[in-house]
Order: sequence, then C-alpha cells, then structure tokens
Amino acid sequence: MSLEEDWVVRQLAVAELSVSARLEAMLARYTEWVETGVPTGVDFKKSLSAAHNWSCPEYGIFAVASKRDWNTKSKDHGKMVAKIGNLLKKLRPFDEVQREKIAAVTAKEKGEKATRIYTTQKARRVAAEDEAEALKGMLETTTRKYHQLSHKMERLEIDLGALKVRNEELERRNNALEAENARLKRTLTSKSGVFQLVE
Repeated sequence: MSLEEDWVVRQLAVAELSVSARLEAMLARYTEWVETGVPTGVDFKKSLSAAHNWSCPEYGIFAVASKRDWNTKSKDHGKMVAKIGNLLKKLRPFDEVQREKIAAVTAKEKGEKATRIYTTQKARRVAAEDEAEALKGMLETTTRKYHQLSHKMERLEIDLGALKVRNEELERRNNALEAENARLKRTLTSKSGVFQLVE
C-alpha cells in the first residue's frame, strides 16, 4: 500500500469515528500511557490546547477538530475532555517510567522501602472527584446514546410496521387488479370469440 493509499484509508477511518468514540479511545490510550509511559518516538502533547488537533493513528488517537466538542465546558463531552486534560499532565516518557519501576523492584528485592511520592489527602480527594466526574460523564454520554438508539429503533419498528401494512395493501390491490384483468379478458373473449394479445 502506497503512502497516499494509507493516508486515504486513515482519513476514512477517522471520518467513521464519532467524537465520543475518539475521546473514549484517547482516554483509554492516555490512561495506559500514564501507567506504562509514552512509547519512544511519539511526540506527545501535555496540554489540552496542544493536543487539540494532534493525531497518532498508530496508537488509535485521532484529532477532535471541533473546539465546541474539545472543550471542558462542552455539554456532551466536557467531563471526558477534562479527564483527558488531567491525564495529559501526567504523561511521561516510557524510559522514565521504566526506570522508576526497575528502581522500585530493585528496592523491594533488597528489602528497602520503595520511595513513595507523597500526595496530600486533598490531592487524592480531588483526583478521586475528577475520576468520579469523568466516569459520571461517560455514563451520561452512554445513557444518552442508549436512549437515542432506543428511540431510533422504536421509530424504525413503527416504520417497518407501516411498510408491512402498505405492502399487504398493495398485494391485495394487485390481486384484485389481476382478478379484474382476468374477468375482462374472459368477457372480451366471450364477446369476440377470439382474443388477441396486443403488445
């Protein structure tokens, strides 16, 4: 596949993803990267404004170009964007995270206590509240999607029922017209004696 074809395929993939799907993919990937570190060679962004139009298709991250959606005050996506903003601030390179993990394992093997980064109770509470808000936002988004799809399904079922009734009505009318056509042919044949089909 040429570079141009690859680019077209990626653009089509981006076009098919909804804003919610893009944000959920970002949230999942950034959460993973906070734990494992950002892979080497990825030029990641650490602020919402910098990450606004940033894409990294190799890792399933596609830009959200609309500032209306990429906004912490957005009715539909604000909570998820805020959660992404918090995760962006915590991103660190893969090598740095791995060094810390190795140091923690080494300290544990030697029987030493791993150095603990102190966070205040307020910071932990704020982080928990942020996470709860983000989860609440995701739940609201999912619930809204469910209701939209539910209403759409109800409408489709009503339309399908109406189409079935219309189809049955057309079949009855067609049968009646065929019967009338046959009766007229018989009448014509009986009067003239010979019936000729004219095309």
